[in-house]
Amino acid sequence: MKRRGNHRNSEKYNMPENSKKYKGETSSEKVVSCHDLNRKPRFRWTVELHELFVKAVNELGGPYEATPKNIVKLMDDEDITPDHIKSHLQKYRQSKDIMSTTRRTSKGKFLL
Repeated sequence: MKRRGNHRNSEKYNMPENSKKYKGETSSEKVVSCHDLNRKPRFRWTVELHELFVKAVNELGGPYEATPKNIVKLMDDEDITPDHIKSHLQKYRQSKDIMSTTRRTSKGKFLL
């Protein structure tokens, strides 16, 4: 009879000690391990990576002219996938839209 419940194969779920992230630990790692083995590790945008991203976007003519494929080529980082770029570019475009909207308002009032 098979046992049901939270029984786990300990070898399958053990992670190397150096891959664990501890609370309050600072690291420049771009990829952080996750507990669900079926999911890809989370990609973290460091300040340096974001600056490289912004530089690539500006070289390509701005957030609306730059394409994820061309940004990936300019950034030349093996950990970054086009999906990472697509998501980050979308958020970057939204932040630029919000900034331009608030600049157009008069006397510091926000438009709803």
